[in-house]
Amino acid sequence: MPMTTAETLETGLRHHEAGRLADAAAVYQRILTTEPDHADSLHLLGVVHFQTGRAELAISHIARAIEINPGVAPYHNNLANALSALGRTAEAIPAFQAALHLRPSSAEIHCNLGNALKATGRLAEATDHYRQALRLKPDLPEVCYNLANARLESGDGREAEHWYREALRLRPAYPEALYNLGNALVSLCRLKEAEACYRSALALGSDHAECHNNLGTVLQESGRLKDAESCYASALRLKPDYPEAHFNLGCVHQTHNRNQEAIACFRRALALQPDHGAARIALCMAQLPILYSDEAEIARSRAAYEAELRRLCQEVEQGRGGTSLAEAVGTSQPFFLGYQGFCDRELQSLYGTMVARLLAETCPVAQPRPLPRPGEKIRLGLVSGFFHDHTIWRLMLSSWLKQIDRSRFELFCYHTGLKHDADTDTAARLADRFAEGRHKGARWREIILADAPHIIIYPEIGMDAMSAHLAAQRLAAVQCLSWGHPDTTGLPTIDYMLSSDLMEPENGQEHYSETLVRLPNLGTCYEPGQHRPLALERAELGLRASATVYWSGQPLYKYHPRDDRVFPRIARAAGDCQFVFIEFAKSRRVTDQFRQRLIRAFEAEGLSFEEHCVILQPMAQDMFIAAVGLADVILDTIGWSGGRSTLDCLSHDRPFVTLAGPLMRARHTAAILTRMEVPETIATSPEDYIAIAARLAREPDWRAALGARVRQNKHRAFNDRDTIRALEDFLGRCMREYAPPP
Repeated sequence: MPMTTAETLETGLRHHEAGRLADAAAVYQRILTTEPDHADSLHLLGVVHFQTGRAELAISHIARAIEINPGVAPYHNNLANALSALGRTAEAIPAFQAALHLRPSSAEIHCNLGNALKATGRLAEATDHYRQALRLKPDLPEVCYNLANARLESGDGREAEHWYREALRLRPAYPEALYNLGNALVSLCRLKEAEACYRSALALGSDHAECHNNLGTVLQESGRLKDAESCYASALRLKPDYPEAHFNLGCVHQTHNRNQEAIACFRRALALQPDHGAARIALCMAQLPILYSDEAEIARSRAAYEAELRRLCQEVEQGRGGTSLAEAVGTSQPFFLGYQGFCDRELQSLYGTMVARLLAETCPVAQPRPLPRPGEKIRLGLVSGFFHDHTIWRLMLSSWLKQIDRSRFELFCYHTGLKHDADTDTAARLADRFAEGRHKGARWREIILADAPHIIIYPEIGMDAMSAHLAAQRLAAVQCLSWGHPDTTGLPTIDYMLSSDLMEPENGQEHYSETLVRLPNLGTCYEPGQHRPLALERAELGLRASATVYWSGQPLYKYHPRDDRVFPRIARAAGDCQFVFIEFAKSRRVTDQFRQRLIRAFEAEGLSFEEHCVILQPMAQDMFIAAVGLADVILDTIGWSGGRSTLDCLSHDRPFVTLAGPLMRARHTAAILTRMEVPETIATSPEDYIAIAARLAREPDWRAALGARVRQNKHRAFNDRDTIRALEDFLGRCMREYAPPP
């Protein structure tokens, strides 16, 4: 007796469920030969086609089944799955919605619709459907995972963390959830926990390039460059054409001052992904080394940077920038340009005009908030990545938050950095509004515009990526820069440079694209640091008891090659002496390059580097200050002076030797000595610098007398509230005189 259609269909289903797809398809086709409008067979044959990679055929068969019988939820659900597989997500959404209308209690369909909505950027709707799926069936780890992904993409790292952990509770061996939990923890700046998640994912066999790459970025941000480099190599072994890993490897090379290798990596990333904005900007900035072997290299580097910058500007003018390049503004910056020792206004204006244009094209200029009404406080925004224990916090942010008159100003603080410590908590407590997080530029823009500050101050532009990105946009009627990184930005969006009257030369305005504002004295209301006393002996640092010790503990990129000869010439004139330097924290290779430069300089004078120089490992601030106390004289770096370091070193009452250069960044210590009325050790030339330093070694009585003067007058360098009052008056005047652009 022949089988009925129902019995034949049951046979096909058994083949289907057992994975014998060809046999199942043959049965469904046999039914359709005699009954071409058999909806279930059309649907199931479509499902087989979908499972065997023939989505177009699947769509035609399932769509025909729906025409015949539109009231079956799985038909609509599987049609939507096939459409999604072909990237036709916009068409899939109404199909999923039709399925859900027919079967509203299906957690699976809610989840599928959520996935489609998420793929089209409709994150809030996707989140709602994932939540409904979990209300219907709470024990689905995949839905928890998908909900977490939606929350992470929405910028809610905390809720994302919760749902990733819930997914892992339901399925402990879930490498994808571990990997993305790591991503969520990175967004929350919890790098150690993120590292543990990535390593756990890899231990479970999730040996994919993205996990190695993201682990590398965490290690790189933690300063573990050798381990980061190994991770990027692993990512590229698994996926040789992975542009992000090539880019990240280039960044490691750049930190080691291997700029040609860095340039090759950035070019490779761009060859694989021509719109990789961060790589394109990094390719330009990689023309600027951290440290130079000689003066000729500076000239070559500056010319190469200018040529690459002009090429980039031309690309932007021709409309070849695009959103990806705009989003990458700030990821690499011309930080090392200023250390070449020239006025950078022309080059910085090229750069600043270019990045401001990029962002203006993708982020239309916001309407400035109306000016304060009579009696209304001025809303002052402070944007920085350094609301934590850092030079910028100590030099500027701390005193602004503590000293600015709150009857006249409301303070809105935007912490764009990753580090959170006790000083961050202090800032949050003192601010009228405090926002922080690892947000993208668009989100930070929304946050700031919603608060609508009248004035924004950036304490520095050049060190923090997100601050630089935001500074290239018009987010307030008046926007100011302070001297945390004392070089002009060239940004047309920055109106004023808040500087120091004592630090600026007479022609200071010539060095800035911004309008120069000379705040009185040092331009900072700096509080003397409270340092934990440490017992330390010279021998522990390799210093001789008999030597005159010169402290020169500045970042190595501040040392210009032309000034290397100063140290052996001081040694020849001073006799038994030693110079103390500090290693470059991020790369031993940079330190070795600096050491080789000084070896050559000392050999040229017939002297031994080893006898006269000690390069110490980086140290915590308390140890740094204790080590300074072992020195007899503090040598300021020529060309880029010490700022906070000079103020902190005043605690030991030692004489300083400095050379006031033509640019503000070469005049910090000279201004501090002028303020303290101890000008005798401000040199007028390199030869004068050498002579003063040598005299301090040969004449201990003069050295002691200068130290006593420092002790007597150093209070004049601290707690200068005149600077705060002048800043308040200037900001108030800005509001009174502000005229919006036509």
